[in-house]
Amino acid sequence: MNTPLDTFLSDQALATGRDLAAGGTPTVVILPAAGACTWCDCDVLAKAHDPRFCAGCPNGAALVLVVYSADPTEQPQRIVLCEGHKHEAMQFLTAIIAAGGFQ
Repeated sequence: MNTPLDTFLSDQALATGRDLAAGGTPTVVILPAAGACTWCDCDVLAKAHDPRFCAGCPNGAALVLVVYSADPTEQPQRIVLCEGHKHEAMQFLTAIIAAGGFQ
C-alpha cells in the first residue's frame, strides 16, 4: 500500500520527467510496480519468431520505466519489468535514445 509520501514522491518524479522531456531531453523515470513483467525473452532474430505469440517474461513485476519523449504530443510509454530485466531494458532504451529515438 502506498503512503501519501510515496504518492507525492512518485508524482514529483513523473512531473520532473515530463518537464525535462518538454525541454527536449528524453527522460526515463523508474517507479515501483506490481503485476507481470512484459519484457520479451524470445529470440527475435529467429526465422520462426512471431511477436503475436510472445507471452512475455513469467516473473512478477518490480518496477515500471516511464519513458517520456521529447515530442510533447507523444504519450509516455510504460514498460513494466521484473528486477532481472531492468538492466537489459535500460541498455535497450539508452541505445534507442543515443540513435536519436524519442526526440
